[in-house]
Amino acid sequence: MGSGVMGVDFSGASAAGDALWVTEATRTAVGVRIEDCYRATDRWGRDRESAHAGLAERIAADDVRTAGLDFPFSLPQALLDARCDGTWHGFLEWVGSDDGPADPAAFSAVCRDTAETIAGKRDLRREADARRGALCPYTNRVRSMTYHGARDVLGRLGTRDDTAVVPMQDDGEADTTVCEVYPAATFGWLGCYREGYKTTDGARARREYNLAAVADCSVTLGDHRGTYLANHDALDSLAAAVSAARVDDGARPTPAGTREEGCIYV
Repeated sequence: MGSGVMGVDFSGASAAGDALWVTEATRTAVGVRIEDCYRATDRWGRDRESAHAGLAERIAADDVRTAGLDFPFSLPQALLDARCDGTWHGFLEWVGSDDGPADPAAFSAVCRDTAETIAGKRDLRREADARRGALCPYTNRVRSMTYHGARDVLGRLGTRDDTAVVPMQDDGEADTTVCEVYPAATFGWLGCYREGYKTTDGARARREYNLAAVADCSVTLGDHRGTYLANHDALDSLAAAVSAARVDDGARPTPAGTREEGCIYV
């Protein structure tokens, strides 16, 4: 079993490698030490297929014990019941099958039509989304991440004996734990800026504030401080690593909704 922790700011874009950032860290006796921060393009390629395949392979490596990924892992229970036999595994099978939605737009359209039929509104959130201030997992802003994250990454990891996607799978015997994280919620938990640190006026000053707050939590940044200040996607991967380190340390909050809906870990 490895000792490494990974935090991933995910992208479902066609050139996913350019916006997909990874922070790798090690938990120490006094906190967390950042070992590396890199863009997927520089390791596995720019196109979505190679970036996602490389990410899944890296997560499953022997030296990774806990990985936190920033995309919705599942759907609201009402949609799981209507489309996926009520289960998370059914969701992975649906998006990964030839008979399932062909792309994120089709995925979103089916989810919205189904939600309107069963609930009278098109955009439903999981209980975890409501609790952490996250968006509906199939809305336009998120649909590519949910679809490709489930199909390209969780689909590869969810059937392995040595990885466990929590809370849907029991992680007692697995070498690697995979959890859903949400950097905005992590920054909020730290008392930092949840928004306004990316491209708005004053964004760099807010990134500096968020970075200082992370460092104050016994996180040693090493040579990567400049990368986090310069790139908000890299900074989000740091927040993801902070939450992954907490999970690695034993943090297991009770899911706000059903186990099949999943949980956002902070």
